[in-house]
Amino acid sequence: MKLYCILGLLLLLVSCGQKTVEVQLPIANVTPDFNYILDTVHIDAGEDNIYLDMELSMSDYSVNEGLLYNLTPETGRVEVINMESLRLDTVIYYPMRGPNSVKKYFPFGIKKSLLGDTFFKEYRVIHKVNSSGEKVDSYELINRGLSGDRLPFDTEIDGLGEISHDGSYLASFYGNFKIGGSVLGIAKVNLQDKSLKLVPIDFWDQLKKYTVSIDYDVGKRNSSPEMRFLLLNGPDVILSTSASNELWYYDHESGAVIHKEYHSRLTANQKSGNYRKDITDHRLYMYWVKRKNDEVVFGPLIKDHKAQRFYRYSRELDGSDPQKSKYTFVLTVFDEKLEQVHEQKLSTSIPILGKYFERKTFVHNGSIFSYLQKDDELAFIRLKPDLESD
Repeated sequence: MKLYCILGLLLLLVSCGQKTVEVQLPIANVTPDFNYILDTVHIDAGEDNIYLDMELSMSDYSVNEGLLYNLTPETGRVEVINMESLRLDTVIYYPMRGPNSVKKYFPFGIKKSLLGDTFFKEYRVIHKVNSSGEKVDSYELINRGLSGDRLPFDTEIDGLGEISHDGSYLASFYGNFKIGGSVLGIAKVNLQDKSLKLVPIDFWDQLKKYTVSIDYDVGKRNSSPEMRFLLLNGPDVILSTSASNELWYYDHESGAVIHKEYHSRLTANQKSGNYRKDITDHRLYMYWVKRKNDEVVFGPLIKDHKAQRFYRYSRELDGSDPQKSKYTFVLTVFDEKLEQVHEQKLSTSIPILGKYFERKTFVHNGSIFSYLQKDDELAFIRLKPDLESD
């Protein structure tokens, strides 16, 4: 399992002593064809406590139900949160031992399918539980457990993959994930016949120039690479990174990989890649990591399934005032064909997925919810966009 440090972002919270506060933005932040409302919402857990140790990184939002399923990996406890009422509805306990156990090594993710099945993701293993709570299948993400294409020697499927909404397949990166290794492309695992299809995509070398590394001693190294994102779009797969304003689209029907590049008028289109390489001092290493992360950071694409639209947050240090560390936050809107239709500078900071750790973000009823770390309480920053074409 891969754990990352948390990238701290400055958050401006709106609060008036109530659970939900809507703030209409000043007219200066509104364009003729675009408007948005930004507020903070809190989840009412009653007398219970919601598991937040992993910052919702092990949770899954069910689009058709409007429910957020949040996994506690040590116990198999799953909290079911109603995003319409903003309340903790129920708690389900899945067995960690016995024939219906959802644990072989250590669970680190959950997926609720449209058909009512629940998938539990582990490193190299997936467990499938039906709507009655009975485990009906397990999948090993290795050559021995799959037919079809063969993983090359010394490569593996990244366990942090995504399962489709209908539960028919899993898609993830494959390659050598050791320091100095390479990501080779996408692995698609058919969860109905347990077959594997490998789709080579040569984009990893482009990311290596954005990595800052430190050599502590012979054979001891730490690094700060850029993040890679994977989003499922029906049978198709979208890849993007935190370093550049582009994506790679795998079209399942044709088998083709389409590369799309975008242009922003509000931020740079990629990181500079001009970083010192021969670092052996920890303080110098942290300086270059911060300097790199002050450059543009692109978050993952988020899909609004009902509107057939995609959103993405990005961030870049505003260099207009060298005396102040102020960031520019941008929301970019894409249509169903992934054509860029709008980008908007936001009036406040947003907890986007930055360099280190995944902040849970999803679209519910047309609003973008982003997990907000706030004491021991579950809260979200909610942004509701309003396009003239709606």
